[in-house]
Amino acid sequence: MSSDHTNIIIPKYNLNYSIAKNKNIIEASLEKNIKLAYSCKSGICGTCKAKIISGEIQKNNKINHILTKSEIDNNIILLCQSSTLSNSITIEPLAPMPRKIELSKVREIVSEVLSIKNINKNIIELSISIPKRFFYDKKNLNYIKLLIPGKNKKKYYIFDTINHDEAINGSINVLIDKNEDNDIKKYLNKSLIIGETITIKGPYERNINNIPNNKPLLFITEDNHIISSLNIIKSLIYNNNIPIMLICSFKNKEDIILLDELHKIQFTYKNFSYKISLIYNEDTNNLNRFKTGKTINIINKILPDLSNHYVYIKGSLDFLNENYKKVEDLGAKKENIYNKN
Repeated sequence: MSSDHTNIIIPKYNLNYSIAKNKNIIEASLEKNIKLAYSCKSGICGTCKAKIISGEIQKNNKINHILTKSEIDNNIILLCQSSTLSNSITIEPLAPMPRKIELSKVREIVSEVLSIKNINKNIIELSISIPKRFFYDKKNLNYIKLLIPGKNKKKYYIFDTINHDEAINGSINVLIDKNEDNDIKKYLNKSLIIGETITIKGPYERNINNIPNNKPLLFITEDNHIISSLNIIKSLIYNNNIPIMLICSFKNKEDIILLDELHKIQFTYKNFSYKISLIYNEDTNNLNRFKTGKTINIINKILPDLSNHYVYIKGSLDFLNENYKKVEDLGAKKENIYNKN
């Protein structure tokens, strides 16, 4: 055993595996494809409480106030806030390990519309009920089809919030652009109301293994294309620690969507960051989060060297062309650029 690694022993589950000492126990275990019970990863919820049977740990920060004095006296720790000091550590998690989930087969499901929420003038968030055994692999993109009257059988990606774990809570959300298809626009405007039944088909999966997990990633998106890009980003960071930056371009502030979700991801994952470019010159109140002007004119101010990055560009044809040229000028290699409208 090297001095920079620790053996984690969990007798209750007959587990014995090695992790790096410089990472917290939850993250390091996930890298070994071992999923201990956790939720917030921020030392707030207490889901990852465990008792130290033997060995020494290092508390990485002071966010341990969820623990009572009695728990601390009894060697209870938060695994998401603790790394290891000794070469071997034996623990007993207080919460059971998540059971292995069998993924659902694709099938038609009669569902109920639970809520309909306008995100902006074009985007609607649709919350749909699902049965208890509707499971899917969050490390890939997952989508369903809405089977509505007419010809529309468009695929809509399931849009999980960043803290949405295997506990699906009986519903899934999809984001729908009303302007993408006349059939769905007509159906949404006239037929779909809360409590209405709707038939969905799924879950389907799209593997994203073609996007490397060994390079820093830059996502450049335009307007509502942020929806699909953000789904990919959340799939990538589910079990990875690669640096990811998203730069999204909107025309005006009122067009911005998913700002709350972007904030949650950045708060939860230290390796994710984002900027928003506003094409039209507006008062941005000097906030560093917002930049004024076209994306191509601000990329080099944020990341002047892209020679070691994988770049994912999604938007209109003009947006793709101008940003492709820009990232090439900043050193991105052609084989490391993916652009699609």
